[in-house]
Amino acid sequence: MGNAYRDRIRGERSENVEQAIAAYELALQVYTCDAFPEKWATTQNNLGNSYRDRIRGERAENVEQAIAAYELALQVYTRDTFPEDWAMTQNNLGTAYSNRIRGERAENLEQAIAAYELALQVHTRDAFPERWAGIQNNFGFAYNNRIRGNRAENLEQAIAAYELALQFTTRDAYPEKWAKIQHNLANVYRDLISGDPAANLEKAIHTYEQVAQVFTRNAYPYKWAENQGQLAEAVMRQASLTGNSKRLDIAIALLQAALEVSVPGSPDFIDSQYRLGNALSRRYEHNQDPSDLQQVLKAYKTALNAISPEHYDRAKIWQALPTTQSILGSRLVQESQWQEGLQVLLNSVRLLGEGDDPMAHANALYQTGQAHETMADWSNARLYYRDALRLYEHLKDSLGMAQSRYGLGGVLVSQGYFKKGMIELVAARDIYQELNRGDRVAEIENLYQAAQRAEQELNEVAV
Repeated sequence: MGNAYRDRIRGERSENVEQAIAAYELALQVYTCDAFPEKWATTQNNLGNSYRDRIRGERAENVEQAIAAYELALQVYTRDTFPEDWAMTQNNLGTAYSNRIRGERAENLEQAIAAYELALQVHTRDAFPERWAGIQNNFGFAYNNRIRGNRAENLEQAIAAYELALQFTTRDAYPEKWAKIQHNLANVYRDLISGDPAANLEKAIHTYEQVAQVFTRNAYPYKWAENQGQLAEAVMRQASLTGNSKRLDIAIALLQAALEVSVPGSPDFIDSQYRLGNALSRRYEHNQDPSDLQQVLKAYKTALNAISPEHYDRAKIWQALPTTQSILGSRLVQESQWQEGLQVLLNSVRLLGEGDDPMAHANALYQTGQAHETMADWSNARLYYRDALRLYEHLKDSLGMAQSRYGLGGVLVSQGYFKKGMIELVAARDIYQELNRGDRVAEIENLYQAAQRAEQELNEVAV
């Protein structure tokens, strides 16, 4: 009964999974470990799969229940007695650890990789080619997300694993699995550190487009939407690399199409809203179209309202809430919604200060300094610019140091501290010169000269 509900096509998916869990738990009242050890282990493995796929309840707790069930099954499924079932359960356990929210993320991924390696001891290419290919795909996902080790080497390992999986999982024989692996492979090429960045992005985009030939909007609407969103991210990076703002138009169109299909509140929906905000924000920098700015605010607000850190463990989702708040707050201030924007910024500073993303924290501090400067709150502007500068210096981020010193210098000049302000302006100008930012150098020169004139006039009045 549990298997029937778990595999059921008709009806609401979430309700079917609940029915499957209930059926397995009833079965365990009869299939005890002592009386029916093999059936008990099979039921525990199936229960683990159902908790892993569960839609209702807290995501973190569901994954913990899945891990517990798999580990119970492995008390009976030993490698010597039930090698195939042992390998299958090890693979399932690896997937659960790969998706685990609780515990240290880096350690969870190491546990996942270790479980996959154990599974491959039995599920070899010759004996179980389909399962072997599935584990290789899982390896690719784990190495793509791996925190420990060298990042470039981890990505190369991920590519190697996906390419091994594709040796067996061909488009003709397994079109859906082939498309999923190709989609994962495209994600790695998009993020690849080694090699030519432009070539890597071209390969990623080409691969996403191949995936779209299988994951069509009509046949696989949700997978199509996910693929469109990831493709848009690659196109956005291409726009940054080439300076071609027209690529942003393509990315925006891709994201808007994806959002027509994505389930509101789902991880892909949040990702696409967040990316749409970023793409529109960057296009606004080019065209200064007020309608783009309004859409930016709408996309960021929608992402903020949908994010629930209890349910999503991917790093970008965990960080999206405070990072989005800092961007949104800055935009609100620019739109003269000063108090609302400032409150959003202050909240983002607090959250990012408690997190593990110092660059995002530094950016939020700087944006909060800008907000205070816009509101002519010079004292708090100085405070936040100085805090941002200290963090940028710790991170050795030249652009951050330059913009913080520029902002700090401008505030000091506005307060009448001309000499201190001009010292900061000179420091900012020198950094911008090293960065070949002639536009900023010219702005600072104008402000520096204005400060000199103001200081001279003040001295003349005093005499």
